[in-house]
Amino acid sequence: MKTRNYIFILLAMLTFALAGCDKWDENGDLDGHWQLTEWRDQDGNIKATKQDMMFYSFQLKIASFKKNTEEQLYIRSSMEASSEQIRIYDPIEYAGGGHDAILPMAVLAPFGIPEDGILRVETLTGSTMVLTTSRRDVLTFRKY
Repeated sequence: MKTRNYIFILLAMLTFALAGCDKWDENGDLDGHWQLTEWRDQDGNIKATKQDMMFYSFQLKIASFKKNTEEQLYIRSSMEASSEQIRIYDPIEYAGGGHDAILPMAVLAPFGIPEDGILRVETLTGSTMVLTTSRRDVLTFRKY
């Protein structure tokens, strides 16, 4: 009888543990950390390379953008992703008192994010991502 009780308790604990972990990756190969390796504008001019230390990060419904230069820049935003495009919206910063302030989309311009927030997915694998914008900029990334 004790063995049955132990098995029941063990199964119940396992069930609760699995049910409590409902925040699984939901964006496939997109989820994770990406380093910008090259950003070219519509004329083919290089606007940034990996030496500019620009990073994107995607998880659940959040996108983070980080630039490691003399002046550190870090911005989070909401996002929606499909196999064809990523939509970035509502960039935020901590406003104090447990609240965030929504910023204008223009704060994401240094990261290559257009005002409309739409990035078209040209290539997305477990190690490489290529995105294009409505301005026809091309952003190339490596996963790290």
